[in-house]
Amino acid sequence: MSVVSRIDERELAIELLHSVKKFFKFRELESLLGISTPMIWRYIHGEVKPSVDRAREIISKLLSREVLEMIKSRVLQVKEGGIVNVYPLAYSVEILTIASIDALLWASKFSPTCVMTTEVDGIPLATLIAKRFGIKMVVAKRRRELGYSNFYETTYMSYDPPELRSLYVPKDLLDEEDRALIVDDLVRSGRTTLALVEIARKAKAEIVGLYALLSVGDRWKQAIEGVVPSYRTLFEV
Repeated sequence: MSVVSRIDERELAIELLHSVKKFFKFRELESLLGISTPMIWRYIHGEVKPSVDRAREIISKLLSREVLEMIKSRVLQVKEGGIVNVYPLAYSVEILTIASIDALLWASKFSPTCVMTTEVDGIPLATLIAKRFGIKMVVAKRRRELGYSNFYETTYMSYDPPELRSLYVPKDLLDEEDRALIVDDLVRSGRTTLALVEIARKAKAEIVGLYALLSVGDRWKQAIEGVVPSYRTLFEV
């Protein structure tokens, strides 16, 4: 059974409502969705499920750029000098739930067999996305993991702080049968993404796309152009 056929849009709509409610008052949701507050309350508390058509409308509106921009303005902290505080996004259960649903709906057409990420901040989102797809997660670490003897590895110059970093993935975890979806919390320069692409290339695995919680600027797009076939970010700065 394909991932698409397993998606329960009615359940996803209720999950989204649960999570988005953290950032909006009922009267705001009523205005955004065109659904009465009592009915929204009943959906959230499980008294009734929306129809499939209404569920699709709810999902479409809650994942619209308009609503995501409103959430971003209420959560994201950009400090002096353009420093972005990712923590309120990367470790918010509600934000991670919204992002994992968005990733599921966007990437299901690629039929990924694994989610690739790096330690540390990308792991929470990657875990939720892998769970929704029912696929394995491959974490590239900055040290060789005990218990494994053979690794795919690569070295790259990180953006912040600027330093040489090495990443390692046990060869037992990734091979030519895999279709990998790269997941990260923040994409700015594209360097980490390219490092993961290089590891996948060494394993002869296929990269199907990149999903990130937050992107800063457009330089990363130029970096991965022609290398990553498709990408999506939940929030943009």
